[in-house]
Amino acid sequence: MGRIFIGTEALAGGAVTRHELARWHTRIYPDVYCPNQAELSLKDRIYAAWLWSRRRAVIGGLSAAAMQGAPWIDDDIPIELIWNNTHAPEGLIVRNDTLAADEVDRFGRLPVTNCARTAFDLGRRLPRDDAVARLDALMWAQRFRVDDVWSLTERYPRARGLKGLRIALPLIDAGAASPKETWLRLLLIDTDTTR
Repeated sequence: MGRIFIGTEALAGGAVTRHELARWHTRIYPDVYCPNQAELSLKDRIYAAWLWSRRRAVIGGLSAAAMQGAPWIDDDIPIELIWNNTHAPEGLIVRNDTLAADEVDRFGRLPVTNCARTAFDLGRRLPRDDAVARLDALMWAQRFRVDDVWSLTERYPRARGLKGLRIALPLIDAGAASPKETWLRLLLIDTDTTR
């Protein structure tokens, strides 16, 4: 039994009793527990969310960006999963999106959307300035090919938010050192009257 575990599996395997589970462990998500007083990192919460899905979901969105090393992601963000489930507990965002096998990488045991798919989702779902800042950070952490993201727009021509993605993608700058730098660059672009 690991530090974060599925309660029913631990009970069935004899790792804990019902009393020990209730007394010495805290429920993170339904049937997912950790020891009382445990300090959970974002990656711990992502792992717990994946366990909640019975190891079936794919990590997506900002959670995937965090797994890929993108900086400036708060530890308390909602965890995003791609899975067919309409009853997500508080703290989780579950999306019933279509994923192709080539859009998923593995980080250890965790299935995570690859960089291109992560960029595709972030660019579609966030307002322009937020999307560009997140895409800059992802590009800074993992150099991905923008052409791979464009190919996903052809694969999913009816996906929501493509207009926003088409606006955000050309604005990516892998050299952006912070969200503030991205914000300033976008401000200069927006106020440039020579265009």
